Amino acid sequence: MSAPIRRLIQITDPHIGPARDYRLAGVETLETLREVLAEIGTSENPPELICTTGDIAADGSAGAYRLFTQQLQFLELPYQWLPGNHDDKQVIREGVTATPYWPLLELGPWRVLSLDTAVPGEVGGRLAAEELEFLAAQLAREPEAPTLIFMHHPPIAVGCAWLDAQRVANATDLEALLRRHDNVRALFTGHVHQQFHSRWAGTEVYTTPATCFQFRSNSADFALGDQPPGYRWIELHPEGKLTTGCVFLQHSAPHLDHRLARY
Repeated sequence: MSAPIRRLIQITDPHIGPARDYRLAGVETLETLREVLAEIGTSENPPELICTTGDIAADGSAGAYRLFTQQLQFLELPYQWLPGNHDDKQVIREGVTATPYWPLLELGPWRVLSLDTAVPGEVGGRLAAEELEFLAAQLAREPEAPTLIFMHHPPIAVGCAWLDAQRVANATDLEALLRRHDNVRALFTGHVHQQFHSRWAGTEVYTTPATCFQFRSNSADFALGDQPPGYRWIELHPEGKLTTGCVFLQHSAPHLDHRLARY
């Protein structure tokens, strides 16, 4: 019998508020998360793991993390999280009690690494020295194991000038590390509220649409897009290859309040 294909789902940037009726840019962000999770839950091919890449909360409130945990527990699927710039790391660790922050997971021959790019009080990202040291140790420890990396901020420009100023500030350190190893198959991020793909540092880089609303692609200044909420599926093949794609909910985009002044 051949080894199974391992299936993951990435969700990102729910921006949940402290109460169920919280709205951001006119969108009930808990409701759009529920809609995304409902579609995932009714899939004929459910994932082994849901990876949440930050900005779970809009303002780091404990209530947001309780609501997030409740929604994920309804699915009865394993999940993990990592923090984004809108999250409060201490509160999230206390509030998401059902599962820890897992820096390393093993799925058959695959290794799944989570890196923390969030800097308290800052919108942009940075990898602390201990994060880079952890990554270097893991890549060197099992050089033959195909590896994925999840993090919140992208290390590269996505073509939106205002967002590109917020990417990982020390991405050159990450690039140098990745180029010394050939076992990283892809890097997946959130933060930019849009689907994007490029090749960088010898690997593939993917960003993923948010579960709430999207930003307009190729925009010099802050602007909301018209695509509906979405998520990403990832299939890990036993021979070390992967396939991936994004799914947008099949309904019109939420009614957006374009008066949101900043992100």
